[in-house]
Amino acid sequence: MNTRRWLITLVGCVALLAALGGYKAMQIRAAIAFAESFPEPSETVETAITDRHEVQAQVTTIGYVVAPQTQTLRNELEGRVTQVNFRSGDLVQQNQVLIQLDITEEQARLKAAQARARLAQLDLKRVDKLRKNRNVSEERLDQAQAEFDIARADIQALLAVIDKKTLRAPFTARTGIHQLEPGDYLQGNTAITTLVGVTPEKWVDFTLPQKHAGLAIGTEAIVMPANGTALVGRIIARDSAVSEQSRNLRFRLRLEQAEHLAPNSTVNVSVQTGEQEQWVRVPATAVTHDALGSYVYQLEVEGDAYRARRLPVVTKAENDEWVSIQSGIDAGTLIAANGAFKLRDGLKVYTRERPTLANSQTR
Repeated sequence: MNTRRWLITLVGCVALLAALGGYKAMQIRAAIAFAESFPEPSETVETAITDRHEVQAQVTTIGYVVAPQTQTLRNELEGRVTQVNFRSGDLVQQNQVLIQLDITEEQARLKAAQARARLAQLDLKRVDKLRKNRNVSEERLDQAQAEFDIARADIQALLAVIDKKTLRAPFTARTGIHQLEPGDYLQGNTAITTLVGVTPEKWVDFTLPQKHAGLAIGTEAIVMPANGTALVGRIIARDSAVSEQSRNLRFRLRLEQAEHLAPNSTVNVSVQTGEQEQWVRVPATAVTHDALGSYVYQLEVEGDAYRARRLPVVTKAENDEWVSIQSGIDAGTLIAANGAFKLRDGLKVYTRERPTLANSQTR
């Protein structure tokens, strides 16, 4: 009796599970049918066909700004500071006295030397007059002349010491930051401040591999500072030897109106090498970027629509209208242009006509 009840219960459970499974399967088929009733996701974009064009090959590197007039102000002789005639960041004029070291001892010795020189000069005049009358020997005249010359040399030596203890601006310049005050004692060859000449012209030094050693003097270069305003300069010098460390060759270019560039700041330098290269050109709107790099979307025909295929590319140059691509895509390829940012790999795409660049076809 118990066995029969258990069998009836088991059959009932199996029937209930079968009924629930059948009902769930019907729900899933209904959901699938409902989803299939919607069209496949798609986007509409404008298209362009890539073309090939010749460009001047260029190389880009990092350069640093150099002031044509720059100098670190140093004292040659040691001494105590008596005057500081400039503040940090001041504009100073050429020959302006900037630092005066103590010269009281030299001034006193100078007065004594000047007195000895006057005395030696008077003695030389007397001896010269006596020599003309043959009252003294030629040797006595030579001795008087030598004493006078020594006295004058002592004066010049003291004047030179005083001049070395009077530090002047070698050119009109903007001073750097300093912490010097009257009363400070300076050891010899102490760096006091940096002087940067006030000129609109600046130089930019940069290095290139040895294969660009033939770059001609006078070649134009584009300089891009951190503020984003491009400047045009010309190469004015090339080093006579390559660097022992990097084996690169250093060049220098001149910028005419670059007074706003700070010396030693870094800039990007682009130089045309004179060689011709064949690059693929695409509209600027066709290229998208992410953390993995740059890429375009190739459109493959699929019935009355297209299928987007993502192609990684290496770009070389770009502006507001077009981008030059070095590798990753061939000329004559149909790609998405305006609206490419909406696409993803494998997405269905519909197209509409768009105006394209010269030498490009539209679809």
